[in-house]
Amino acid sequence: MKRSFSAFLAGTALAALAPFAAAAADLPSQRSAPYYSGPYSAPPLFTWAGFYLGANGGVNFGRFSEGGDPYFGDAFGGLFGITAGYNYQSGPLVAGVEADLDFGSVNGTGHPFGGVNANGNVTGNGSLRARFGYAMNRTLVYITGGYTGAVLKGSIADAGGAPNIYASQSNYLNGFVIGGGLEFAITQNISLKGEYLFNDYGSDTFFSGTRDATTAGVSFSTVRAGINYHF
Repeated sequence: MKRSFSAFLAGTALAALAPFAAAAADLPSQRSAPYYSGPYSAPPLFTWAGFYLGANGGVNFGRFSEGGDPYFGDAFGGLFGITAGYNYQSGPLVAGVEADLDFGSVNGTGHPFGGVNANGNVTGNGSLRARFGYAMNRTLVYITGGYTGAVLKGSIADAGGAPNIYASQSNYLNGFVIGGGLEFAITQNISLKGEYLFNDYGSDTFFSGTRDATTAGVSFSTVRAGINYHF
């Protein structure tokens, strides 16, 4: 009899508590958010902020300017080198600074007068630019601009007069660069980019003191790709 009565009381108590248990199940949890790990965990959000190092390479095409036009003509070639930069990110907005140092050959030849053969060659350049972009998670669209400088080597062989002239001279030119690009992060640390840059290096005097003295400059467009490692 006692066992039957005890079972009856237990059953009655459980029935009475059932609505409260259901209501409690609907209350918001006070526990902290669970920690996910393993193959089904959500990947962490990507950030563009921080330092990065990389490599770049591309095709360059343009023209030698001012007096360099008849002497050196069109400019075409490739430059390859290293990149370093830093980004700051606030929401989707990204601002940073980037520097490049590249080497190679952007070359042009000309025959301004009879018996005269000339060559102009950009053997290296460097830039220090600001970057401003808009990030869509792992995709960054940006514009860039700033200072650029280049080494322009001019060479001439003039057998059209007396005396014959054979000269070679390298000058460092200072100018500006503007452009834009698209960068995509393929992992948390590695990104790929493609960009277009317009470079104008100004001008300087070549072959001073000879009958072939001229003021030559160069400007060209750059289409290049790069890979960066983000720390």
